[in-house]
Amino acid sequence: MKRSQEERILDYLETHPGASSMEITYALRIVNVTGRISDLRARGIHVEARREDGVHRYYLVGQRQIGLGLA
Repeated sequence: MKRSQEERILDYLETHPGASSMEITYALRIVNVTGRISDLRARGIHVEARREDGVHRYYLVGQRQIGLGLA
């Protein structure tokens, strides 16, 4: 079964924190990223938009953290 756009964005933000709307659009071929971010927020997922160098970047807040296996 095909995953929803919201699920694909959620997965993408877990591995690409700070991605912009345009980066997400190019990577996932989702046109209305801001609308899907709103849908995630409506589902109770905390997505924070931060303005960095004039670009809005999206971060998941309070989600599981991706760890690096450093030895």
